[in-house]
Amino acid sequence: MKINLSDVFTEPFKIVGKNPVILIPMFIGIIVSIIFEILGYLGPIASFVTTLIIGIFSMIFFTWTTVMFDDYKNGKEVSLKESYSKISSLFLEILVLSIVVGFLISLGFLAFVIPGIIISLFLIFSPCSLVVDNLSVTDSMKRSFSFVFNGDHFFQILIVLLVIFLLGLIPFVGIFISLVLEFLLLPYIYVTFS
Repeated sequence: MKINLSDVFTEPFKIVGKNPVILIPMFIGIIVSIIFEILGYLGPIASFVTTLIIGIFSMIFFTWTTVMFDDYKNGKEVSLKESYSKISSLFLEILVLSIVVGFLISLGFLAFVIPGIIISLFLIFSPCSLVVDNLSVTDSMKRSFSFVFNGDHFFQILIVLLVIFLLGLIPFVGIFISLVLEFLLLPYIYVTFS
């Protein structure tokens, strides 16, 4: 199914309007990120550790949001308790996935910036496929690659990511706008068009 960009930029907000509980993991993720970002200023070791922790927590909250979008799509009640239960049962897999993905992306950025961007694009939906399709860590990474590079999806996903990136450049509030869009649009894309 081809990704419809007008739906991508409107439907997630309609869904959240009917189910505001979907916003809770995102807000928790933003608060945790801010706290650890502040702690990162304590020194270079603290900065490294907090960056790692922010990456892991972001992956957890991102998958939590994905589970709620999936519940909505499947006609289930969107429940904080039920979605948390699913995330808790997959905690180890999510942790391993976040470490592997973070390591691969870091290697890509160390090898020059472009490989890091390409690897990020390859793996962006791996947390979604892990929780929606109940795949292993390696299979979720493969599924993310095949989803992104499906002939009908690549350019639409690239446009969405470009919009998120450009809005993130707005001084002071851009990072928050891009986080909100990332947490809402990407899970919606995967759940709806995979």
